[in-house]
Amino acid sequence: MSEKKRVLVGMSGGVDSSVTAALLLEQGYDVIGITMQLLPKEDERKSACCNLGAVNDAKRVANKLGIPHYTVNSRDNFDTHVISDFIAKYADGLTPNPCVECNRYIKFDELWLRAGELNAHYMATGHYIRNDLNHDTNKYEIRMALDSKKDQSYFLYMLNQPKLQKILFPLGSLTKPEIRKMAQERGLINANKPDSQDICFVSSGSYKDYVKAHIPDEKRVAGKIVNRGGDVLGEHDGIYQFTIGQRKGINVPSQVPLYVIDIDAQTNTVTVGLKGDLQLNEMKLHTFTLVDPDEDVVNKELQLKIRYQMTPFTGTITAINGDTASVRFEYPQEYVTPGQSAVFYDNDRVVGGGVIR
Repeated sequence: MSEKKRVLVGMSGGVDSSVTAALLLEQGYDVIGITMQLLPKEDERKSACCNLGAVNDAKRVANKLGIPHYTVNSRDNFDTHVISDFIAKYADGLTPNPCVECNRYIKFDELWLRAGELNAHYMATGHYIRNDLNHDTNKYEIRMALDSKKDQSYFLYMLNQPKLQKILFPLGSLTKPEIRKMAQERGLINANKPDSQDICFVSSGSYKDYVKAHIPDEKRVAGKIVNRGGDVLGEHDGIYQFTIGQRKGINVPSQVPLYVIDIDAQTNTVTVGLKGDLQLNEMKLHTFTLVDPDEDVVNKELQLKIRYQMTPFTGTITAINGDTASVRFEYPQEYVTPGQSAVFYDNDRVVGGGVIR
């Protein structure tokens, strides 16, 4: 590399971002590590990730690699766009995906700003995803990681061309065992650190317990549980406790399994029905974006995921109007959950996505 290009690496304290920094350093980049403090101070000691120990691990890895490391306070931004949004969405009968919103507003927007402040040419993270330049179209493409078990492209569909020009994802062609081996060979302290599997700000109990503890009193409103015909089967003490497809915890006597098939925040009503009642042929999306805004995708059959860990199915975008889109499924689908993200693929390439209405 004739001129050392500076890259700002988001370091969480985990093995993935640590190996990212190490690999980029070995490739000749001028590497700077940065760790964002996201959680309220009172939760930092309790969280399984994003805690004080994670910050210290990131600093120790940076010291081992001989690179500068900075810690920035991103708590207010994280609270606004992730924690408060999470609680508000459940209060409105939706099922949010905090990891998507964290990537949308925190991990890349914050890194983008900090990279500019530090005169960095690039920013990088330890996400399992590939970012390739298509030389025929001169557009950047998001592609699934080669390690399908770790692929995180579902959470990054909102990245646009200006950002993709400046983001490096060194781990997209590697497997987790390879990355741990690399960390061990380089003597990194977190080589065997377990992966975090939970929502980072939910330190104990379930996410429902967390929402219940933090939801405003005015949202703790009792309401009716009805069937599709409108017959009242029981009562609930807050729609925030329910999600589409839920079977357990409905507390309505029935000789057959009942599922939540609709949540109406306007009337504060939960509708239950049989599993077959969950099937839908179409959906609408908001906050819809395309990786390549010039790509013509209307009426094109694409692969579609409406949950992270699911086998994609075939769907067609029938209309796009600004940041909204209409989608039709090849076959009826269950568990189409408002608040979750729908992500479109063309084989292993991410086309775009949006949030289910």
